[in-house]
Amino acid sequence: MNILPIAVVLGGTLPHKALITNLKKRGYYTLLIDYYENPPAREFADEHLQLSTLDKEAVLEISRSRSAELVISTCIDQANVTACYVAQKLGLPAPYSYETSLAVTNKGLMKDMMIKSGVPTSKYIIAKDISGFEFAGLNFPVAVKPTDSNSSKGVRKARNLDELIRYFDEALKISRSDDAIIEEYKEGREIGIDCFIKDNEAFVVMTKERRKVVIREKDDPIQQIYGCIWPADLSEKNLTECQQIANKIAQAFGLNNTPLMIQAIVNDDQINVIEFGARIGGGESFRIIPLITGFDVIDAAVDSFLGIPVNLRYKQPEIYYAESFIYAKKGLFGSIVGCDKLLQFGVIEYLDANKTKNMVIGGELSSNNRVGVFAVKSKDKNGLYEKINTAIEKLEVFDIHGNPIMNKDIY
Repeated sequence: MNILPIAVVLGGTLPHKALITNLKKRGYYTLLIDYYENPPAREFADEHLQLSTLDKEAVLEISRSRSAELVISTCIDQANVTACYVAQKLGLPAPYSYETSLAVTNKGLMKDMMIKSGVPTSKYIIAKDISGFEFAGLNFPVAVKPTDSNSSKGVRKARNLDELIRYFDEALKISRSDDAIIEEYKEGREIGIDCFIKDNEAFVVMTKERRKVVIREKDDPIQQIYGCIWPADLSEKNLTECQQIANKIAQAFGLNNTPLMIQAIVNDDQINVIEFGARIGGGESFRIIPLITGFDVIDAAVDSFLGIPVNLRYKQPEIYYAESFIYAKKGLFGSIVGCDKLLQFGVIEYLDANKTKNMVIGGELSSNNRVGVFAVKSKDKNGLYEKINTAIEKLEVFDIHGNPIMNKDIY
C-alpha cells in the first residue's frame, strides 16, 4: 500500500517528465492523468489514468478519493485551470484561485484586462458571429483565434473578409465557450518573455525569439513555429518595457510568487502583447532556461503551487541556444533516427521525442504534428544555423510501417 503523499499531475507532456522527477525527489507518489494511452511522461509516473485533464469533475473525484495532497500542471493552460479548480474545492495549495486561473487562460478576459490595465495590445473584438466586425473599426489583416483553446490550434491570419468568415467558423468549432477573438495583426518579431513574480515584482529571467514559417495548405496560409532562439536580441529599452508590462499584468491579475510567460510582437521600440500565461513557458523552456541561467523553472513552479517563496537566483546569458521542433506528416508515429552521431560529434545537445509509438500525427500543420525536438548551442547565431541545418539533413522520422514521414519542407 502506498504511504507517500499523492501528487496528481495533469498532462503527460515532455516537460512533465521533469515535473514528475522533481515531485518524486520531494517524496510524492505521482499519479499522472492524461487522455493518451501512452503519453511521454507516463514511464516516469508511479501510476497513469487515461482521462482528459479538462474533465474537472472527474479529476476532482479522483483527487478526493485518493486523498491527493497536490494537483498540479506547470505548462498547460487548461489543465492548470483544472488544477486550480480541484485545489479550491479540496482546500489544497495552488498559486492562485480558480477564478484567477480562468482570467489568465481565457483570451477574451485576458484582452479585456490588458486594455483596462494599460498593457499595449491590438484592437480586438470578441464575437459569436462576425456580424459586428464591419462596425468594430478593425483593419485587415486580422488574427482569428478561439478564446479558450490550448496551443496554436485554430489561430489564423485573415487577409480579407472571405478568409475571415472561413477562419472564424473554424475557431468557433474549437472554442468551448462558442466565441472567438478577432484582432488586428501586428507585424514584427515574435518573442517570448519568461518572468517570475516575487514579492509583487516582475523579473525577466529569459527571452526568446520565435522562428516561424508560413505554409500553404489547400490555398490557405498556415503559420507555424518551428523553433526559438534564446535569448532574443532586444535593446535595453525593450527589456525595460518588458519588465514594466509584466508588472502591470501581475498587478492587474493579483499574481505573486508565480511564473509568468508573455508572448509579444516587437517592432523597433514598440512592444505589442499577444497573450500571456501565469505558468512556465511551453516547449523547451523547462530545460533551456536552466541551461542558460541556472534557474530551475520546474522547481520554481512546484514551489509556487506549494506556496513556498522561490529563491530567485539566475545569471545573464553568455551563449545562444536554439531548439528546433521536428515535424512529421500524417500517420502513426514510429521512431526518430539519426541522432546518435549528431550527439557524438556535438552537433546537437539533446533530442527527445514528443510522441510515443503508435500515437496519431494529425494531417493539419499544428503543434500536433511535432513529434520531437532537438537543441543546439553556439557563441553566435551563425553557428546555431549551421548546426540546425546539419541536424535536419541527418535526421528522419518513420511511421510504424517504416515509411519516412519527416516534414523537412518547412525548415
